[in-house]
Amino acid sequence: MRKWWLVFIVVAFGAGGEAFAAGPEANPLGPWFLSDAEKAWHIDLLLGAETEPDYVGSDDSETDISGFARAHFRDRFGNLYRLGLGEVGAAFYFGERWALGVDLEYEEGRETENVDLQGLPDGDATLEGEFSLFRRWGNGYGTLVLQPDLLDRGKGIVYFVGYAYDHLTPEKRWLVSPRLDLSWGDSEHMQTEFGLTPAQAAILGLAEYAPGGGLKSTTAGLVVQRFLGRRWSLLGSVEVEHYFDKAADSPLIAELGSDINIEAIFGVYFRF
Repeated sequence: MRKWWLVFIVVAFGAGGEAFAAGPEANPLGPWFLSDAEKAWHIDLLLGAETEPDYVGSDDSETDISGFARAHFRDRFGNLYRLGLGEVGAAFYFGERWALGVDLEYEEGRETENVDLQGLPDGDATLEGEFSLFRRWGNGYGTLVLQPDLLDRGKGIVYFVGYAYDHLTPEKRWLVSPRLDLSWGDSEHMQTEFGLTPAQAAILGLAEYAPGGGLKSTTAGLVVQRFLGRRWSLLGSVEVEHYFDKAADSPLIAELGSDINIEAIFGVYFRF
């Protein structure tokens, strides 16, 4: 198995910060969700519709029913453990400003039903890890993420650095959470997602391509939640990802796809 135990180059996030306001604790997609909860057990559900590209870099997308169901447990030290469909995770809090996230998730391989990829075999599914370090300033927080392929199925390693901000309006009816991040991929990841071996290139009638590791993309995201009551809300999320040259120069993007991908989900959210 690939030795993915590379050491984080920890950025000095600094000290200080304003008094905390409600916001990050209310964002169900954020690292401080439920960190102020009084009860030990919580369950939340999202049922809605999601649109996403047919494959990474595709200019075709599909929309389908989507969502999640999760059970959360908060221990007596304030740490949070989560079990969902196809994922398990935990968040460990160190004081009010630092958190460490550990997540395991089933990751499907690339599907090749799209006409652009006909003739190629589907990619292998794998178990993806996500190890995240968060540093908080008020309602904003910086993020460092290491995301390895734990089963060595060709997904390689991805790194992220980013910043997000969670704003809960004074009347507590709206939560607005923008974020921005940069991602890098190692050579194995970039080859799997954007490369073309001689055999693959011959099947698709394109030039072979071996991008090597490096800067992958930047993503701007926005989560908006409209609270309808103590338990119910409407939740929407959109992410716009722009691929840099190593990815965008791939024939899969330059000739068949797009260097901008959009993913979005909207649904009804219930928490109890």
